[in-house]
This record gives sequence, C-alpha cells and structure tokens, in this order.
Amino acid sequence: MNEMEEPLRIAPSRYGGHWTVEHWKALDFSTEEGWQRAIDIFEDRIRGRFLGMVEAIQDYEFSGFAVMALDCLLIETLQQFYEGRAETLGQSGKYFRRFLTRTSFGAFFDTKKAALFYRSIRCGILHQAEIKGSSRILIRPGIPLVTWAEDGNGLVINRLLFHEQLECEFSHYVAHLRQNDPPDEELRRSFKCKMDVICKVQPEAPK
Repeated sequence: MNEMEEPLRIAPSRYGGHWTVEHWKALDFSTEEGWQRAIDIFEDRIRGRFLGMVEAIQDYEFSGFAVMALDCLLIETLQQFYEGRAETLGQSGKYFRRFLTRTSFGAFFDTKKAALFYRSIRCGILHQAEIKGSSRILIRPGIPLVTWAEDGNGLVINRLLFHEQLECEFSHYVAHLRQNDPPDEELRRSFKCKMDVICKVQPEAPK
C-alpha cells in the first residue's frame, strides 16, 4: 500500500474509530481470541452499515422502501456469509429464496412466498424503485409479518416485524459464530471465506 493511501475502512469500530483491512489481515485465526475479534469486526460492519441505518430512518413516514431495500441487501449478503460465497451474481434469486426458507424466516415463508417476495419486492425495489403487482409493504398494527394480498397474486409485508425478524436472525448467526465449545468449524470457514473476499485476502495455495 502506498504510504499516502489511507487503509480501506471496512466497518466502524465499537472501540472507536474504524476497522480496516489491515486489522483483518493482522488477525491470528489459530487462536480463539483472533476468531472473536474477527466476529467483532463483522458484527460492527453489519450493525454500522445496515442495521444502524435502518434504526436511524425507520420511524420516518415513507421510509418503508428504504428500510426494505437495506433489509434485502442484508439478506443477500448474509446468505453469502452462510455459504462462503464471494458473490451471487446471476443466482441471487436462488440464494435469496434459500435464506427465506431455510433460516428462522422459514416459519413465515414457503418456497412459493419466498419466490414471490424475491420477484415482486426485492427485484421491484432494487431495480425499479417500486413494488410489483399487488404486493405491498405496510406497518399497520395487527398485520402479520407476511400474508397473501387479497387477489392471491401478491404479498403484504409488515416491514416492522420483517426487520425485527431479520435482526433476530443476524443475532442468532453471530451467537453461533461466537460459540466455541466446540466451534462450528464449517460455519466459521464459510464466514472467513466471505470476509477474506471483502478484505481482498488471497486464499492460501493448496499444500
């Protein structure tokens, strides 16, 4: 790195300042302390760049699209972490549907609802800045997290409950990563693979 270049920031730090790529590269993954600090960096990244942003805007009128857009970005990146994938270009629908049906969201989404959510809400917001068809995003009391629209061709999403569930799923994932007696080696390996890509760390050559 050029001496005049500032280290690439990857997250705000709970300890003040920012985590950088250099912090990640300096971690010793042969120790539990190194793993826990790595999870600190990841948690600060997600809370600082996604969840904290939602918290800042979610009470504003008409913030539903912005909140859902951030939630959809987070869903896709979390599934990449779960599977250790660098990206999901061209396959985002498959990975998005996996997240909604195989995580704690599976209590609310079957395959049909997950596919429709991806098409009408995720793709609608991120590609056209609108919800497609009869799907709607609401925040009225008494509305479940997800239900069918009256015509049966769309979904009605309670974006407050949806976001709360996403926060719960994220917290569960972080807790699972932190578990060390014994650690989930496969989960940690996939997590590190994705963070290494973010930090532009080259994978080790086969021995």
